[in-house]
Amino acid sequence: MKLFFAVHHLAWTLHPTIWLCEACAILWLVLRTVRSRWVRIGVLFMLCGLMLNGVVTGANAGTMPVVGIPPTLHPASPMWRAATTTTQLAFLADQGRLGLFSIGDLIMIFGGLLIVAICARRTFKTKIKTS
Repeated sequence: MKLFFAVHHLAWTLHPTIWLCEACAILWLVLRTVRSRWVRIGVLFMLCGLMLNGVVTGANAGTMPVVGIPPTLHPASPMWRAATTTTQLAFLADQGRLGLFSIGDLIMIFGGLLIVAICARRTFKTKIKTS
């Protein structure tokens, strides 16, 4: 499992396009496996969040700007950088006032929570019926 996470992180830092394709493939598998209108809505939210993050990252030369941190602070990964006056689409960037999340991140989290909630509900319903 650690190898999977290492490969996933490496794909994101070196080749964000590959990571985006991987995320879309996982979401497609969720759609094929769980046939629920609410799960599909959750996947749609996740895809929208991915798209928003991809747009702001692409507009800023492959890095995600962070609004609200000092320019002298250097983030742990080169994929993030402090926002400047030349930052494109700063309203879609990671925001200090949102706990360093972007609007796209929050939309993805909402979609993911929706998917997990629906799948958990189905699992508990199935266990209750079989008991």
